[in-house]
Amino acid sequence: VDVGGSLIATVILALIYGAALGAAGVRREDIAATMQASATDSWFFYVGVLLGLSFSVLGGYVCARIARRSELKFGAILAALSAVLGLALAGDDQQLGTLLSLTLAGIGAVIAGARLGLAKNRAGK
Repeated sequence: VDVGGSLIATVILALIYGAALGAAGVRREDIAATMQASATDSWFFYVGVLLGLSFSVLGGYVCARIARRSELKFGAILAALSAVLGLALAGDDQQLGTLLSLTLAGIGAVIAGARLGLAKNRAGK
């Protein structure tokens, strides 16, 4: 849910953004350059981050609901796996501070989702 949902949402967002740029008359080469640059001060970057963090919360929640025991431990494992995969997929052009901030935010989002799942599991018993 976390990694797959984030990747699919990012691809869909990029397709929509690319189609909008194409409809506005932007050349194909410029669209590709814009997508690769994705500056950290663009709306595209912020929407992508919000989508990714939302899927991280959902991933932690689903993890906790499926585990139904040791929810925070399994949430922490998911957060670590997600962080390692995120670091592996990160582009070389991303600044260290931004990369570290996003990684820590993702870990926090997964743990928050696991805590929500833990609360739901305890309330359901």
